[in-house]
Amino acid sequence: MSTPTFPQQPEDQANTQAQPTTPYPATQLPGGAPYGAPAAPSQPAPAYVAQPQPRPAVPASTDTTLAGTNTFALLAIILAFLAPLAGIIFGHLGLSQIKRNGDAGRGIALTGLIISYAYFVLVALLVIAYIGLIFAMFAGIGALAEGFGSYDYSDDYGSY
Repeated sequence: MSTPTFPQQPEDQANTQAQPTTPYPATQLPGGAPYGAPAAPSQPAPAYVAQPQPRPAVPASTDTTLAGTNTFALLAIILAFLAPLAGIIFGHLGLSQIKRNGDAGRGIALTGLIISYAYFVLVALLVIAYIGLIFAMFAGIGALAEGFGSYDYSDDYGSY
């Protein structure tokens, strides 16, 4: 299908002939190319030829960082969250082995020791607070029961 064209009116023809047909002047952009004009490269692009890059030699197998780490140090940090007393024991054993053999893992053993001691102290404080709360509860019940001691009022108000 084609788009229908509308015939021009005689007054439209008179207006189109009276208007100037000069194009707008091109404005200069800061980059140097006029606005609206395609940007021409100032220098031709150099031909790029890919050079093969040498690859560094990678050994077939690499050791992990846990391979040289002391086992007691690893156990100390694991057991620090599960059983803090065992974490303290394994942390001290790991530190002594690291000092004697020169193994890696001193930071892990120290971290396990610090967490174990902090957890142990926190649990000890909670147990002491719990026992203190139980004693305070019994003392409060005892003081409350003291007021209901006897039903004989002869001592307070004289004899009947």
